[in-house]
Amino acid sequence: MKHHFRMVNTAGASRAGSRRLQKGAFTLVELLVSITFLVILMLVVTQVVGIVQRTWVRANSRVSQFREARKAFDLLSQNLSQATLNTYWTNDLQQLSSDALGQAIKAPTAYKRQSELHFICGPTTQILSGATGTNYPGHAVFFQAPLGVVRTDTKGTVNTANLSNLLCGRGYFVEWGSDQYYRPTFLGQAPYTTIVPVRNRLRLMEWSPTAEMNDIYSSAFRDNPNNIRQWYQDQATGALAGEVSSGDDTSVAAGRYFTRPIAENILALIISPQTENTNTASGVVSSNVYDIAKNYLYDSALVGTANTANTSAQGTQHLMPPMLKVTMVALDERSGELLSSADNAATQSKVMQGMSSLFTSASNYTADLEGTPDSPGTLKTLLLGAKLNYRVFTTTIALRQARFSY
Repeated sequence: MKHHFRMVNTAGASRAGSRRLQKGAFTLVELLVSITFLVILMLVVTQVVGIVQRTWVRANSRVSQFREARKAFDLLSQNLSQATLNTYWTNDLQQLSSDALGQAIKAPTAYKRQSELHFICGPTTQILSGATGTNYPGHAVFFQAPLGVVRTDTKGTVNTANLSNLLCGRGYFVEWGSDQYYRPTFLGQAPYTTIVPVRNRLRLMEWSPTAEMNDIYSSAFRDNPNNIRQWYQDQATGALAGEVSSGDDTSVAAGRYFTRPIAENILALIISPQTENTNTASGVVSSNVYDIAKNYLYDSALVGTANTANTSAQGTQHLMPPMLKVTMVALDERSGELLSSADNAATQSKVMQGMSSLFTSASNYTADLEGTPDSPGTLKTLLLGAKLNYRVFTTTIALRQARFSY
């Protein structure tokens, strides 16, 4: 048997396999380029994720904050729309003589409007005693409305729970201050005072006493025209409606007992009493609508000739304005925190001082607020310059109980 052997060129086969392997592999330069592109891509993705996250946090903060502002604005608008004076007509008596007992003999000479209730709005510094422009920006309003809010405890002997139309006093104003009066008691004790520090914020405050604590009929206020505004302030100390009292709700000095914040980071509340627009066909707002309160101040207890164009005997006395243009400027949470930070005291001072000079003339409302596309408003310029995000809520409320006429 013969065996045949064939010689195989293994060296050539090895070189061919090596060439095939080299064709399917990456060089070091290619690997470095790929890794560089991968690193750049990861950096871009990381930046995009960071931007999206910051945008989401900022948007979520603004939405949640403005949701709170919207709820407060709706509550304010709803209660304001129910404001009333319950105005009636009475005789204007003129004394003719006296009888034998010295009693006055009077005869009616004319009819005049009369009301025991009170409606007042205007710059907070003018209608709240002791309020300063830097701590109380914007306007305030105090009024009576049939809200029927009563005590829910067992004090007293009269059950008023079902009297849903009882008159209640209401008031709204913006205040700068800390939350020390609204915090749970235990947060004022160590170590919580350090863990949860006091927060300074601009807040929309609601003064909301129950019907049992309505002082509008108090003779101490009604018999003295100089004290007519005291029914919504602390009688004992003359303090702001924003001062806290340690007494219970039967105390005369419990002014702040019924005052609470209903929204934070509210920069300003602007209330402009107006008459109906006479240029509705043309769509242009007549400047005469502001004549009822040219300087935003409206006091139903006064004749009102100083602020209105009405020259009748009583002017706007015992009348409510037929319409109220209500505007609220709200900041988002990040802007509110920025404004309250001790590191931004200069910005805070600039914004608060700038606010104190605005909204003093009703005819300058547009120029003070947001202005026009060609000329930005003073407030808009101020807030954008301070890098504060804000939103403006505006509505016009028709007061159903106004019965406005000259």
